Amino acid sequence: MMAIFETSEQLHSYISELFAEIATLPQAREALKTLTLSVQFNYTVPDCTMTLTAANGEYSITRGTSNNPSPDVELTMTGDVAHKFWTGELNVMGAITTREIGITGSLGKVMRLAPLIKIAVRYNREREISCDS
Repeated sequence: MMAIFETSEQLHSYISELFAEIATLPQAREALKTLTLSVQFNYTVPDCTMTLTAANGEYSITRGTSNNPSPDVELTMTGDVAHKFWTGELNVMGAITTREIGITGSLGKVMRLAPLIKIAVRYNREREISCDS
């Protein structure tokens, strides 16, 4: 079976576009206002590292490791798991338990991201459905 993302560029572009689009949603802007944290996503197959930094209602996604001292949380997963994650096809707690998603850092801080992730997943699922039909 082929991987959903063949190159790190495809994976980076998919996630960057998703965040650029949800950043325009009022409920996502509200969720961002409450966040101050840095999350590094370490993807494998394809290899791609991205860092999401949120502070003061703004966010940035940078490719590669964070310039900040160190991220609050690191999440490690394959590109296919990332796709399931962002389309809502993944039981995240189950994936953490089975180590499909590896976490380094505070699980509590990851949970603060939950409202934003829910908005992204809901938006992305609607976007995927409209692309398929």
